[in-house]
Parts: sequence; structure tokens; C-alpha cells
Amino acid sequence: MRKTHRFLIIFLFIAIDFQLAAGQSPDQSTDQSDDTKAEPELTLEQKAEKGDAEAQNEMGLDADRDHHYAEAFKWFDLAAKQGLSKSQLSVGYAYDQGLGVEKDPVQAVHWYALAAAQGYAQAEFNLGMCYHLHDGVGSDEEKNHAAAIKWFSLALSHGNSAAANGLGLVYEHGPNPDFKEAFRWYKKGAELGDEEAAYNACRFMAQGIGAPQDYSEAFRLCTQASGGSSKITSSWGEYGLGRIYDDGSGVPQDYAKAAEWYRKSASQGNPASQLRLGQLYSEGKGVKRDPVEAYMWMAVAGSLGHPEALDELQVLTPKMKEADLVKGQSRAREWIERNRRDPEDDPSGNVLYPR
Repeated sequence: MRKTHRFLIIFLFIAIDFQLAAGQSPDQSTDQSDDTKAEPELTLEQKAEKGDAEAQNEMGLDADRDHHYAEAFKWFDLAAKQGLSKSQLSVGYAYDQGLGVEKDPVQAVHWYALAAAQGYAQAEFNLGMCYHLHDGVGSDEEKNHAAAIKWFSLALSHGNSAAANGLGLVYEHGPNPDFKEAFRWYKKGAELGDEEAAYNACRFMAQGIGAPQDYSEAFRLCTQASGGSSKITSSWGEYGLGRIYDDGSGVPQDYAKAAEWYRKSASQGNPASQLRLGQLYSEGKGVKRDPVEAYMWMAVAGSLGHPEALDELQVLTPKMKEADLVKGQSRAREWIERNRRDPEDDPSGNVLYPR
């Protein structure tokens, strides 16, 4: 073999050994082409536009947080149509409340049902409430009653504690009221930490409905629901304590203490407390009679949907001086503006304004 050939062979072996040591195959180029470079990661919006349902849902949540409800609905709708249950719930709620789309109870039920069929607890609860209120489901009372029980029961089995209160409402306000069964579910909800259930259990015990009358237990439950428990803090518990002192249920009747509890609850936006506090100011019970203050609280209660507020205002208004009426209206507008609610919040909750 000629020396030149031997030199070339040795050189090739050395080159191969060097490439292997460097982690390259003998035929691998040290220069990388543009094709082998990692592509930049897509933004959330780009993922959403490419059809990623989770990204679409996140885009909806971002828009919803900024109160851009039409934009939120667009993204939730895209994800919901791909079968994402949490987006189906959001689309149902948008139709339920008229957020970013025209209010449509039938469409709300449709989307709640799709999410509920996947075992989504909140959708099961919302669907149960639709049947309980006969909202978007027809007017067959017996059928709706049975469906409400079914969906609240499923929601409770999937961890939604508010569903126990829902079952209590169904049995209390159903076609054939069963107060004993209603109380059982309210008590169960209170044990699970649901604020409205604790209030309703308090109400039943104070009035001896569905259970022996027990003022001390009623007081305990309403105290629990007003913030006496780490699980529960509720304006309804404060309303309940107001009613206990207002009615003298197991305690000396004390309108001043009643007004104190109503005021605490009313300041949190509880329409029932606002109306009753307005009545106390109108009557001068526990507080100095003040028609302006009375008008303000009654008007605020009405703005939050209390069904009796308009009747109370129609009784109060003719008794007021024009200057006081103007002051009352101004005070009400100021309170509403200062305490403006997010349209996603339901001011009335599940309680049907018990007396």
C-alpha cells in the first residue's frame, strides 16, 4: 500500500473516532438547518384558534374576568361544542343570566343537561334549580319535582353541598310539601357547611316546622350561619337572628337588636334584610322613624329583586314629603352604585324570601 493511501485511511479513522466522541454519527453534519430548529411555543390565543378546547375555555375565563361577556361566550361556546363540560356549564349560565348572549332559559337547560350528563356537579345543581323553579323546562309540576330531586341528589353525591339545601327547597315548596323531609335536608346541608341550609334549618326550628320547636337550637344554627362557624359566614344567618329578635322567638322581643342584625345583613346585599330594615325605619321600631332611610332600604331591596319591595314603596311613598322622597331616591341610587354587583352574582341565592 502506498504511503499516501495509508495516511488517508488513518486520517479517516481519526475523524470517525472524533465524531463518535462528540456524540455525532459519522455522516451527521455539525451545521443545523432551519428545519431542525424548535418551533416557538404557541400563545394561548393561537392554541385556542387552532381548536384546543382547554385553551378556548381559558380564553373565555380571561374575557369573563374582564366582564367582556360577549367575547367570553364566543370562546366558551367553541369549547362547549367540543364537549368540554366546564364550558358547557358556562354557556348554560350565560343563557341563564343573559351574559354576552340573549337570555334563553331553554338553551340554558340544554347546556346544563349536556354538562350534567358528564357528571359535572355544578351543572347538576343548576339543572335541579331550573326544574325546581320551572325555568325553561315546561310547567308539569309533578315531572319537574321528580327531576329536581334527581339532579339535586346527583349533585350532592358528587360533592355539591348546596344541593342539600336544594333538596330542602324542593320538599318544602313541592306540589305536596313534606316539611319533615325538607328539614332533614336543611339540617344535612347545615352540617356540610352550607349557609342557606343552616338558615333554613334555623327557620324551621324557630317556627316548629318539620321538627319540634327548639328556640335554643334555632338560635345556635342562625348564630352558626351568621359567622359563628369557620365553615359558614352568611347574611342569611344574620337575617335569621334579626327575625328571632324581631319575633321574640325564644328571646325577649327586641326591635333594636333585630335592626342591628338586619343592618349587618343588609349591608352585605341581602334583600330580605334590606326590606325588613326599611319597614322598621318606616314604623319607628327599634330605630328612630326615618322615612328617607326607610325608602332607601326598600328601594335597594327592590333593585335586587325582592318581590314585595314595590308594594311596600307604594304604601310608604304617599306618606312622604316631596323633599324626603327625592332624598330617599338619591340615597338609594348612591347605595346601588357604591355596591354595584357583578352581573354574574345572584343576589337572592336559593332562598325564596321566607317570612
